[in-house]
Amino acid sequence: MGARTSVESPQHEACCSMCLEKSPDIMSIHCGHRLCQSCITQKGEGLTTNFSCPQCRKTESHKSHHPNSELKNVQEVEGKKNLCEKHQEPLKLFCKVDQRLICVVCDRSEVHRNHSVVPVDEAAQEYKKQIQTELYILKSEHKALRSSMKDRQDRIKDHTERTEAAKQKVVRTYRKLHETLEKQESSFLAQLEKLATEIRKAHEEIRQKLLEETTRLDMLIEEMERTYQQPDLELLKDIGTTLSRGQRKTLSHSLDISPELEKKFCDFMEKTTAIEEALEKLQDFLEFELPLKT
Repeated sequence: MGARTSVESPQHEACCSMCLEKSPDIMSIHCGHRLCQSCITQKGEGLTTNFSCPQCRKTESHKSHHPNSELKNVQEVEGKKNLCEKHQEPLKLFCKVDQRLICVVCDRSEVHRNHSVVPVDEAAQEYKKQIQTELYILKSEHKALRSSMKDRQDRIKDHTERTEAAKQKVVRTYRKLHETLEKQESSFLAQLEKLATEIRKAHEEIRQKLLEETTRLDMLIEEMERTYQQPDLELLKDIGTTLSRGQRKTLSHSLDISPELEKKFCDFMEKTTAIEEALEKLQDFLEFELPLKT
């Protein structure tokens, strides 16, 4: 295993490769791994030759280790970070007014003299309590939001299911309506055809009677015209019979269809009109629109 590069974080640089503990006496050995003095000593190999790295087992002809200069630099940087930039004193106090770390010299200065200043650990404990309170509130809000999200998701699911059920109901309703209308249409057309056949038959019977009467009159007219053309003596010989034949005769039946058939047809037309009006009302009822928000 090769040496670790310098891109590792300062916190990682300060840890022993074996015990993973931070230590101020970290040493770099021949293979590049970093071990604390305790782990090196526990190997029990002292300064003998053929020292084997306990991490990667890489062996060197002699044991060589030296303090980790990178770690030392890091520690120096971190140490400087914990010093007051102005007075180079440890930042052991916290100004609650300015909410910043200060040193003892800063505390005695004019800037912070009348401020509320407390030790770092005391300030940290106080702010930890505030953070805990905020965390409790935030977690409660987060829990409530998650509960609301679940409730909303359940409502969406319920709405989707209800919408699908409504769609199926609409399909069933209109399908049933279509089937009912088709059956009624077939029934009405059959009734109309039957009634029309009866009326047409009645008219055909009347027409046949009229045809027979027309034929009889044609024959009578032809006969009387022949008599009219005869000489006087011949005309007068049988004038009584001729005139009696020319007398008008009443037809044996009415020239109108029966009142019963006429009433059936009128009733049918009235019912058809009523259905048409009902369908118009139904159409108006079905063609509603839900009010939309603007």
